[in-house]
Amino acid sequence: MRSAADVSESWSGNRRASSRPGLLTAGLLFLAVTLIVGLVGLSAHEGLLAWDVRFAYLPAAEAVLDGVSPYPELDDPILEDQKGYVYPPQLLFALLPLTPLPVGAAAALVTMGMLALLMATLRVVGVRDLRCYAAALLWVPAISGVLLANLSIPLAFVLAVAWKYRDDVWRPAIGLGLAVSAKFLLWPMFVWMLATRRLRTIVLAVSIGLGVTLGSWAAIGFDGFGTYPDLLRRLSEIQSTKSYSIVGMASTLGLDETAGRVLTLLVGAGLLALCVVYARRDDEARSFTCAVAATLALSPIVWLHYLVVLLVPLAIARPRFSLIWLLPVLLWISPRPGYAEGFETFLPGVAAAILIGVILARPRAASVAEEPA
Repeated sequence: MRSAADVSESWSGNRRASSRPGLLTAGLLFLAVTLIVGLVGLSAHEGLLAWDVRFAYLPAAEAVLDGVSPYPELDDPILEDQKGYVYPPQLLFALLPLTPLPVGAAAALVTMGMLALLMATLRVVGVRDLRCYAAALLWVPAISGVLLANLSIPLAFVLAVAWKYRDDVWRPAIGLGLAVSAKFLLWPMFVWMLATRRLRTIVLAVSIGLGVTLGSWAAIGFDGFGTYPDLLRRLSEIQSTKSYSIVGMASTLGLDETAGRVLTLLVGAGLLALCVVYARRDDEARSFTCAVAATLALSPIVWLHYLVVLLVPLAIARPRFSLIWLLPVLLWISPRPGYAEGFETFLPGVAAAILIGVILARPRAASVAEEPA
């Protein structure tokens, strides 16, 4: 028979063990909320909140209303300052309702929308652990996406929808069709769909994307349509070697841009090949992870906020909190929202590689994702 002391000690130990998650949750939430409120408040005070909306998207939307081209000239210095609008015009029509508002009010609304969409991304995938939500808010890529208010967080949400409703046709097709047409970054997801035999979804997504893009360009008289490839080429010339992409890392090592692009193709092709291999093994979660990784590897320009898309494969593989959720927090060692320099160029790539490696190393990630949180 157990003594009263043994029972008391056992109860105390169980109580301490059960209290740890609560204390950890409270601590992470406190840090996340404090950090977000502080950075949002500081950015608003400095007139920098929602940088991309404030300095690129809204001015371009107002130009459309004025009948002026929303696209900068190829030698315009705003391309160097990352203030030029460089996307197809459909995004501008979505932002037209914000143009009558004061810039500060529009920026605040979009920022709140980004926070809500970030939380919705984890919710859609099936994450219920509050510690994961708090950890996501501490990610430098997530915070960067919120403060800049660009397309990265919406793209992550689209990936969550594409995974959650992967056996549907319309929902992933609408999401990916709109996402890829607005920003070509997610095109490797079509390889995943092809490898998993979702041909109808691909056809529908491509049709939706082309229809929306051509329709929005027709609405502005195809202004900038003919020179758009030149604009993208010029943007890549300016920013690729200074970003966190493989091209940028190669440039930091002293290699020329051609070598960087060859490395980009090799790494991206390897990830897409793995995507197909895992799909043939009916391991959709790993196949999906490789396709998401390929979106980053194949992009000639990568900024910190791009890495927020990795939230989705991480949430699929590990819907419950573990230390790997805190890995991107280490990027605070050198948070540089603009052009990369020195060793900072490699940190996002290293963090992404470790994160992807841990996700792929999990035993049968697809079955893990179905566990109740």
